[in-house]
Amino acid sequence: MPFFAQNAAVNCHQGKSVNPPEEAAVIDKKLSREQKAILETRLAQFEATLSTSPEDETALEGAAVTLTELGDYARATSLLQELVKVKTSDPEVFRLLGEVKYELKDYDGSAAAYKLSAAVSKDVDFEVLRGYTNALLAAKRPAEAVQFLLSCRERLNMERSTGPDPMAESSKMETEPQNLDRIQVDLLLGKAYSDWGHVSDAVAIYDQLISSNPNDFRGYLAKGIILKENGNVGDAERMFIQARFFAPEKAKALVDRYSRQRKFM
Repeated sequence: MPFFAQNAAVNCHQGKSVNPPEEAAVIDKKLSREQKAILETRLAQFEATLSTSPEDETALEGAAVTLTELGDYARATSLLQELVKVKTSDPEVFRLLGEVKYELKDYDGSAAAYKLSAAVSKDVDFEVLRGYTNALLAAKRPAEAVQFLLSCRERLNMERSTGPDPMAESSKMETEPQNLDRIQVDLLLGKAYSDWGHVSDAVAIYDQLISSNPNDFRGYLAKGIILKENGNVGDAERMFIQARFFAPEKAKALVDRYSRQRKFM
């Protein structure tokens, strides 16, 4: 299943429009002259601080983030590799390192950074989960991606079965960066199975999603995409019809795009 098509289903949130990752990346990098000038000015300020205090953590992180925004991933990586030596328990620094290494097509390095981010974090962050999965798949390591996602899925299922701990709710709200969407985890798992060549397992995951979340369009869309890619056009079209019916208004165009597409690249 193609990378952009899989991520389209993974990224879909009800009530929001979604671009496939490649399109989003192009949009993000189209900085106006004014935006670029602001970022370059900010970078110069951080670099001035680093020229006198090369170990200043705030300046290192600020410069790395700014370079990432400017698309200078090689220089950003260099700074982040220095930063992780001193901020060894900061999941965000490792996450950003994983992001820039992915952009540089260092997929094994990206996966290692995302794995460290997950290891030092108290909670499961979906951005790290998705980044780690995509890095493993790009590195041609789908079996590892599947095992990782299955362990995350098991953890979420255990939390669901035991129920929330009232005593921990306040601290959880303070520390958890974002709520983990179980549907997105399963969509990632289906994607990993598909990349591994286990199409029937991917379809089974999507069937479970549809059964447990019949009003959520994402399961129908993901199943429609994989069925169409594997030549089952009739069943795929039925999935797209269901996906469009349940999709929020802003996501209907996305469903239409994939239902009309003759071939996924």
